[in-house]
Amino acid sequence: MTKKNKIKLIIFDCYGLVLNEGFPNTAKALTKKFGGKYQDYYKVMYKKYFNLAAERKVSQKQAWFKTVERFNLPLTWQELRDLHYSLMKVDQRVINLNQQLNSRGYKTLLLSKNTRSQFSDVCRKFGLKNKFKNVINTWELGLPKASQATLKVILKRFKVKPKEIIYADDQMNNLTDARKMGIKTILVKNFKQLKKELNSLLISS
Repeated sequence: MTKKNKIKLIIFDCYGLVLNEGFPNTAKALTKKFGGKYQDYYKVMYKKYFNLAAERKVSQKQAWFKTVERFNLPLTWQELRDLHYSLMKVDQRVINLNQQLNSRGYKTLLLSKNTRSQFSDVCRKFGLKNKFKNVINTWELGLPKASQATLKVILKRFKVKPKEIIYADDQMNNLTDARKMGIKTILVKNFKQLKKELNSLLISS
């Protein structure tokens, strides 16, 4: 008789885990091409404008345009967007891990917070919706990515309890509310550490 899984849902962050760090890499590329500080590009482009775009307060086009305007970059907003996409790569190790978990009976979810157009572009480029059966982009919910409100939507949609979830993300601020709710979390530093901690949680659950 097969042992019933106590963990019923494993959440994978999109950027920084399944995909490489999108905006940090773009910020580094801008520093290399045009000078300035990496931290300034990242803070303005991602933490300011694209967080606003993810919450529907500005459009994706406006976020790119405002970044170009703020730093007086010798680029069009379309060229900055294309640079961003060109630097992105999928981590095949995480894709393989997801497939292995599915084959063992675990349900998985890809969680993102991008604007509809950017997430659509990324999904199409990397075939993410073919690799993950369950995908949620919190832009569609009109909610912050890792908020308790978003997590409650996930609990209801997948009919699970907090203790039956593992949430893996590379940013601590995305795990804060999850931990408060009793969700098991993994702060991802590298793939080897992710796999080790995930296996440990699955065995102990």
